[in-house]
Amino acid sequence: MTKYLTEKEINQIIGEIVFDRNFHTMSQDSYNEEAIAVKIAKMNPTELCYAAVNMATVGFGNQKYGQFRVGDNIITIQNLFQKYNIKFNNPRSAILKEDDITAQRLCRFYRYKIREYILTNKIDTYLYRKYSDRNPKYKHICFRGAEYLDDLSREEQEYLLGVIKNMDSKMGINVAERVVRVFDAKSVSKGTKI
Repeated sequence: MTKYLTEKEINQIIGEIVFDRNFHTMSQDSYNEEAIAVKIAKMNPTELCYAAVNMATVGFGNQKYGQFRVGDNIITIQNLFQKYNIKFNNPRSAILKEDDITAQRLCRFYRYKIREYILTNKIDTYLYRKYSDRNPKYKHICFRGAEYLDDLSREEQEYLLGVIKNMDSKMGINVAERVVRVFDAKSVSKGTKI
């Protein structure tokens, strides 16, 4: 018969564990935005911003990252990735260094510029068009990487999460789980919870 040990019984067997004052947990998130900013500053920040805006608003996936145009020049995003040694087509379980740049990390890093572009140009993103109920009040937060915006209201968080859940349901994926973790982490730091 299986028996659960009491705390006292466990301590009698293994001894009492006292936490060292120098023990600290470490996040699994290896993303260091300052290190990424320093790295991007040595590249072409404007060009990478344009790539992030294109990917976050038009979409990317299945090893396709798209293109954008500046004047008469058409820039293929995958070529930019190769030029600047940006990691792409990584397996889901890829272990990244804190300053590695990926397509998703670019969208995360340029989140404020992406929102600014959407608001200024009044565009509909793929996430808004395909997976939301098209409420114009939330158009500016329906993009890849929006969950990392620091100033999302609880209402905006709930709306974005609903859009992501709808996308997950239609595509058979689970991005919502990560979005909830992001919101939870931000809520803990602000003292609120979604």
